[in-house]
Amino acid sequence: MIRPGKQATLLPKQPPLSNLELTSREPPAIFAVNDRRATTGLAPGSRAERLASSRVWICLSVAILFGLATSPACSATRSQTKSPAPRPELGTKAKPKGIIHVVQPGQTLFRISQAYQVKVASLMEANRLKPSTPLKVGQRLFIPGAEAAKKVEASRSLTVEERQALEQSLREEVTAPPPPTEPPRPRVKTDAELLWPIVGPLNSPFGPRRGKFHAGIDIGSPHYQEVVAAADGEVIYADATKGGLGKAVVLQHGREFRTVYAHLSIIIARDGDTVRQGQAIGGVGETGRASGPHLHFEVRKNGVPLNPEEFLPATIDELVRDLQRKR
Repeated sequence: MIRPGKQATLLPKQPPLSNLELTSREPPAIFAVNDRRATTGLAPGSRAERLASSRVWICLSVAILFGLATSPACSATRSQTKSPAPRPELGTKAKPKGIIHVVQPGQTLFRISQAYQVKVASLMEANRLKPSTPLKVGQRLFIPGAEAAKKVEASRSLTVEERQALEQSLREEVTAPPPPTEPPRPRVKTDAELLWPIVGPLNSPFGPRRGKFHAGIDIGSPHYQEVVAAADGEVIYADATKGGLGKAVVLQHGREFRTVYAHLSIIIARDGDTVRQGQAIGGVGETGRASGPHLHFEVRKNGVPLNPEEFLPATIDELVRDLQRKR
């Protein structure tokens, strides 16, 4: 009601604040809880001021509950809050260390493993290679753990003279014990260089036998049990001998050592193959001169036979006997 004699004064109509104005990304100031009047620029008690205050509490609640995570209501303070550092995704693996080796003519997986001192199995796993897969010139191989490129010797087949000498050694029987080439090794070994090529009883040890010298060990087994490589190597012979050893496989391990697997019923490995430790190379048999199925296994260093048991892990029976002796 307007009293008589008083002139009505009309106030200019104020347009309502829009949501866009209230949620602007760059407000004039950050809302403060303790001094709303100084920072908001809004009339105390107004609807806009109450809305602004409620948004401040929403922002604080979200920040406390969700680790400073922002929401649309907190857009006014988003520019003032530093984004947290991105977290690494769960399950991600660090990039493995190593180098890339480009295969050159004549190089085999075994020769590459020897040069870089990496197991053949590790190279096969890192490059998803199958057993006995031939490498191609120019093929790129990842060498895990390597820091610099190494010189890799090219593989070569045995010369005619070398093969004849090897075949002759497989035919002949040793009549006298070989001269010692190195100090005797501990008899009971738990950290051996070689694996047992098959599982079975030791039927005949290394040493004198029936007036001659047995240059290896005989391991009893049923027919066709899988014979595996005792160590990483390269196949230099896979054929039937003309002597008492029957079908045999010979592996080259580095420059000095070779292993012989004889009396096989079947040969899986082929000349020139790279084999990893534990890979099948044949099956147990009784070819040649044999009284029953078994594996004749030899270790040779520069052509001289050594006692294979010194390079193989101790069996359970040996560990028990060694424990009893110590008591």
